[in-house]
Amino acid sequence: MTANLCQAALRLTPDDGDLAPAERAATRQLLNEAMAVLPPRMIERLDRDVQVRWSDGLDHDVYGSAGGRTLLLNRRLLPALTDGRAATQRTTRPHGTVRQELLATLIHELGHLYDRSRLWSATSHRQLAFCHQRASSLGKVGLP
Repeated sequence: MTANLCQAALRLTPDDGDLAPAERAATRQLLNEAMAVLPPRMIERLDRDVQVRWSDGLDHDVYGSAGGRTLLLNRRLLPALTDGRAATQRTTRPHGTVRQELLATLIHELGHLYDRSRLWSATSHRQLAFCHQRASSLGKVGLP
């Protein structure tokens, strides 16, 4: 008898139809790096396909944004990622280089998707409900 095992997991799918081959490769490498550092439980529980798209619609200083099943990255950063400059191009942000900021942005935005999905354990749900009820009645001072 053969068992058909299906494993639920997060999938980051680049929306790369309009990208040049080098841009496609750089994007896939960045997404693979992000997947490699995400906690396994997060990957397992956030069972969905997230489309990752380079967008011209983000403010100049915004690296990325996520909502629903889409994660947008700022297209102005793509040339430096593609030609390798992003690895050494310094920023005034906490992670130092454009590449590290892009990686941190991916992880950060996926964290938002995870939090908004409310995929916590039953124990965490109970604790959150308890804290919310207590904060509503006693204020923040009443929280342990």
